[in-house]
Amino acid sequence: MRLIKMIRHDIQFQWRHRFYFAYMVVCSVYLLLLHGIPSGYKEKTAMLLTFSDPSALGLIFAGGILLLEKDQGIHDCLFVTPLRLTEYLVAKACSLSLLSLIAAWVIHGFSLGMPSSPFLFSLGVLLSSSFFTLLSIGVVVRTQSINGFILLIQLYALPFTIPLLSLLDWGPRMLYSLFPTYGSLLLLSSIYRPIALHEIIYAIGILIVGNIAIFIWARHSFQQRILLG
Repeated sequence: MRLIKMIRHDIQFQWRHRFYFAYMVVCSVYLLLLHGIPSGYKEKTAMLLTFSDPSALGLIFAGGILLLEKDQGIHDCLFVTPLRLTEYLVAKACSLSLLSLIAAWVIHGFSLGMPSSPFLFSLGVLLSSSFFTLLSIGVVVRTQSINGFILLIQLYALPFTIPLLSLLDWGPRMLYSLFPTYGSLLLLSSIYRPIALHEIIYAIGILIVGNIAIFIWARHSFQQRILLG
């Protein structure tokens, strides 16, 4: 019950601070870009935008929200309540993943129509967004300013963009398969092609493992910040 209330609180916080409005602008830009792309390239471009969408949302928005909460003194009040840190982190991942999913469906609904596999498409967006949200949280608690966060998050996020090279058929796929984001690309590629069962199992598995690992790291980072004050 506390978790549901926290998710609702996060959504209200994001709405109050106009994060939804900011993302409407982002969606509009994406739609304009897609309508200007030739039809032969539109599907792969849509996949790349969908991949970058939860990445940008999770990385930048999550960091911005935590810095805003810190400046408003919310954390000092929050963690003297019965709310657990695990519930706080899960609520952040869920609320931002929901926003990312809404944006992804708006973009595809108005540009390409229904994805060939709506479930895999939605799962790819949700798991990718939660992964990058937790990565951002683990980084932002190590910084003191928005400028420091922007610089540091690029270093942490850059390795997870390596699987994008697979779209150009560069390098061995075994290398890319070590990254959870390769699973994201596989699930999102359901936009324009059928995915084999072993690819689905791998993609969901690597994303779940990646989310669990990054969650443990983010929670540890947050606990260290709380202990150090």
